[in-house]
Formats: sequence, C-alpha cells, structure tokens
Amino acid sequence: MTIRFRALAATIAALTLSAVGLSGCTKGQETLTISASATPHAEILKYVQDSGQLKNTKVEVKTISGEIDPNQLLEAGDVTANFFQHKPYLDDWQRQHKTDNLVIVASTHIEPMAVYSRKYKAIADIPAGSTIAVPKDPTNYARALYELQGAGLLTMKQPADKANLSTITEADIAANQKQLKFVELDRPQLPRTLDDPQVAASVINSNYAIEAGLNPAKDGLAVESSTNNPYANILVTTAAKKDDAGIKELAAALESKQTADWIKQKYGDSIVPVHESAK
Repeated sequence: MTIRFRALAATIAALTLSAVGLSGCTKGQETLTISASATPHAEILKYVQDSGQLKNTKVEVKTISGEIDPNQLLEAGDVTANFFQHKPYLDDWQRQHKTDNLVIVASTHIEPMAVYSRKYKAIADIPAGSTIAVPKDPTNYARALYELQGAGLLTMKQPADKANLSTITEADIAANQKQLKFVELDRPQLPRTLDDPQVAASVINSNYAIEAGLNPAKDGLAVESSTNNPYANILVTTAAKKDDAGIKELAAALESKQTADWIKQKYGDSIVPVHESAK
C-alpha cells in the first residue's frame, strides 16, 4: 500500500457515517457511498432517500469533517461520489491536481453568499479601514470579492463572468473605496469571526452560515443574487462511474421537482433550488 493510500485510509476513518441508508439494502439494490457537507447536502440526501424516489439505490452518507479532502477521497475510490462543492471550485481543484477524472452528474441548489456583521447594521455603516473576513480557497475568495463589489464596497477590474476566478487576488481590485483590509480563513471558521473585535464583517457561504444559526435572507447585510449564479452545488463522481444506474437514479432524484419543492419549503430563501419548484 502506498503512503498516499495509507494516509487516505486513515483519513476516511475520521468521517462520520450518517444514518442515511443504514437499514441495509433490498436484494438487487445498489449502495452508493457519498461524502457530503452536513448542511444542507447530507440533509438533502436524507430527504431523497426517505422520499421513495430511489427505487433501486441506497445511499450511505459520510459527513465531511476536519481537513478531509472529499475530492481526493473520490479520486482514490473510497467513496462513490461527493456532494459539497460548486463547479468553479471543482474546476480549480482539478487544475491544481492536474486531473480531469471528476465529472458533474447533477446540480441542485445555490447557497447565496452573504456579508454578515454583529457590529454594524448596514453596509454603509462599515468604517473606512475595516477588516473583512473572507474565504481563503481561491474560487470562494474571488466570489467574496465580487459579493463585496455587489455591496458597493469594491470595484473589480473585470466582471465575474470574464474573470478567471481561480487566480483572483487583491491586485484584481480596481478601487477599494473604504481601503478595506482582508483576512483569509478556512470557510468553516468564518462564522466565529463575527465575534472577533478586529473584524468588522465577514463574507460567509450559506451552508456554514446556516450551521451557525444565521439566515442569509434575514441576517445578511448584502446577499448574493441567485440569478445567473455559476455557483450551483453539484453531485460529482468519477468518469468511470458517471453512467452507473445508481448514480443516474440519484442524479435524477436530486434534480426532480419534488426535491426542489422540498428544498424551498425547508430552507426558504436561504437555499435556492436550481430546478423547477413550486412558487
């Protein structure tokens, strides 16, 4: 066994196996092992499993925790698919790891990024020279800067749809009207910065905001638009598995109107389904 695969084997032991699909499989059913973020991804998978939409497939969810890299686990064959990321993140990961083996098989929802503060009640109240906490991974860092542009705090040199989101830096800011400073952190750490006296505001992905008890639609000082939003969350598997019957059945269930309706009912405006749902 190589060092790489021994490390992966040790890492996967840290995953928490959820109760989804643990009752055993009916004869002839295929079991899919999916690594997923706790909120809302694992919750959506549990709904799909419990809703009866999967006739020939069982789902086991391994909840992502700590420093585990779900894409590396998928590449190594330790899971069948993963459900935690958006396409710009996946594209950047594959570019960095010099691979194109991971493929998108379904898209489900958008988690609107928002600017939050416990110190200021409006974007206009944020003082000049303030420190803003943002995600450190390249694509979500870029996403945060464009969200701050949408809030009127920055001007970027290029529109988001023309920019290479994986290479955006502060040098791509054309105007920083309030001379804001940025602190880059891992996404799960961002909600905690709201209580940091040195941080005026934080740009937080909605899944981590929701886990922290925040509602983007109600608590966000500025919320990312879901119109023409490239950050739809996706189900990803390997090229070798993309045509498996179980993967296709799960992908269809995740993209169904029934699931979109449930997402809308469960999460309101905090999570936006990308497929047709009840108004």
